[in-house]
Amino acid sequence: MQLSKPRLRKLLEREAKILEAFALERGLKLADIASNPMALQVPEAKYIDIFDVPRDLVEVLEQLESHYASGMYLGYIEDDKFKPSLPLARKLSKLCGEKLCCATLDWEGEKRFLYGRTVRGDHIVEWCEGLTIVVNPLGEPLGWGLGVVMEGKRLVKPVWDLGWYLRRGG
Repeated sequence: MQLSKPRLRKLLEREAKILEAFALERGLKLADIASNPMALQVPEAKYIDIFDVPRDLVEVLEQLESHYASGMYLGYIEDDKFKPSLPLARKLSKLCGEKLCCATLDWEGEKRFLYGRTVRGDHIVEWCEGLTIVVNPLGEPLGWGLGVVMEGKRLVKPVWDLGWYLRRGG
């Protein structure tokens, strides 16, 4: 029995709603995240990778037997939740302070965050509750963090940061 090969396809309605809900939770529109989101169809995959694929490229992709990636990697859907990527943090960081609430850390906070450590209030310049993009004082994206309040103090916990690649041997 031959398994079908990985292919990019249009999002299913359920997948589109999950991605749109992620955008709305951040006060954004789906168009702020992607102009042409597509899913990577992989046989027996446990999650669904999502890419923003330029429309002009779709015609070329349709001629290929299989493909594993194309366009900008947005993240993946697992258990009906969208998990955003580091490239998406980079793209959306341009909207920080304008359309999007982001956590800004001072230089010491940046270092701690990139080491995978929780950043405490004295190193947090701007704070947002929930899943948020984390940036340094220059507005450069560091990754995704979780803004939480514990014992009356604001914290930013790393979810997925640029240091992740180095810590895991990437």
